Amino acid sequence: MFFGRRLEPLALNTWRKTLSLWLLALTLAAPCAFGKEIHIATIDSAPFGFRGADGKPTGMIYEISNLIAEEAGFTYTNEILPYPRTVHAVGSGEADFVIRYGNAELENVAIQVARVLSLPTIVVGHPSAKFESLNDLHGKTVGIPRGGRFDDAFEADTAILKYPVADYAQTVKMLTAQRIDAGIGSSVGLYYNAHLLGIKKEQLGKPLVLSTQHFALHFSKKRENAETIAALRNAVARLDKRGEIKRIVNKYLSTFDWDLASK
Repeated sequence: MFFGRRLEPLALNTWRKTLSLWLLALTLAAPCAFGKEIHIATIDSAPFGFRGADGKPTGMIYEISNLIAEEAGFTYTNEILPYPRTVHAVGSGEADFVIRYGNAELENVAIQVARVLSLPTIVVGHPSAKFESLNDLHGKTVGIPRGGRFDDAFEADTAILKYPVADYAQTVKMLTAQRIDAGIGSSVGLYYNAHLLGIKKEQLGKPLVLSTQHFALHFSKKRENAETIAALRNAVARLDKRGEIKRIVNKYLSTFDWDLASK
């Protein structure tokens, strides 16, 4: 019986199919429907993640991470952490995901879900320096942010003296103070911090472009969930197609005019 009337067999089958499809749709939409909360870690490195003048967290990757979580239908928290600590946060399950360059340590504890942003890796030195290949860096001291892996060939070249630094800002400060011969990193990371420090591009040498590296969404193996990962992967694809990720990137890059900043 249905509202006091007996359904004919054909109508009853149609009603059952409609109910089944509705339940299936509800199941597939579970992450959004139930507002699952995920925890995000963002690297503490301008312009990717930092605290603004008002003390509030902000940054290019900070905003992109939040947007991906929202697009996937999740509530979220997002904490800005020192670069090396983001690996621990994801590895321990304290954070569900981080968007950053990968390295062997991170790849042991996380699943690469989707590439989000690609940037050129450069080596930049003093104005008089002429670096045209890795051979020109042999015997030179190059500052490299701790925990960063920027180029495989650079990492494998033992003739280059690699000096660990805290972040891009320290790299640029040591470079202009002539305490190191060069610095390596993403073009945006190095040039953005030089801009913040009031350093003009004429104070730095012509960059040696090594390769293109990718900021990828890495999801914790401790928190692995197929539905959550699929929702995040699909969210990245939709946002990229709509140009939303590029819009955030351009917002930060439009604040300064440096070679390679937007390439």
